[in-house]
Amino acid sequence: MPDIEPDKLAGLLLILAFPCLLAVAAAGDLARYRIGNGLNITLALLYFPAAFVVGSDIETTAWHLGAGTTVLAVGLVLFVLDRLGGGDVKLLAAAACWTGFSALPAFLIYVALSGGVLALFLLLARKLLANRLSETSSLARLFGATRDVPYGLAIAFGGFATLPRLDLIRSLLAS
Repeated sequence: MPDIEPDKLAGLLLILAFPCLLAVAAAGDLARYRIGNGLNITLALLYFPAAFVVGSDIETTAWHLGAGTTVLAVGLVLFVLDRLGGGDVKLLAAAACWTGFSALPAFLIYVALSGGVLALFLLLARKLLANRLSETSSLARLFGATRDVPYGLAIAFGGFATLPRLDLIRSLLAS
């Protein structure tokens, strides 16, 4: 078995926090329609030690922070217009810190496509299951008479699909 340098191992473990925390966010959103602030803050902040360990320079790190800030600003407008939930906005912004501007278009496309598939699935399932679930069923909230979509699931899928495009992954593999 090949030896792995401690810096590479630390970088890999920090990078793995990105998909793991996205999965936790998706599960929480699916179960409770809630994505906690602590999780979003942790996801955003873990980008910085990951960037440091893989050797990203200050300029690249600043651009990644700029991507997160830009997504947060646009997301806040969508939140005010009642088009996106607050937790979803914060999760998108935290994930954008990881994608940076270079992978942001791909990330947003993957999120939009995943969200569309999720919304269509929920529309169909809600129509098929209308009046068939008891109000006490654990599935009643997800498949009942609601227009809500646990968009954290789509954001997580977008993040998973974008993972190979992340600067951090490329830097880690190149070193």
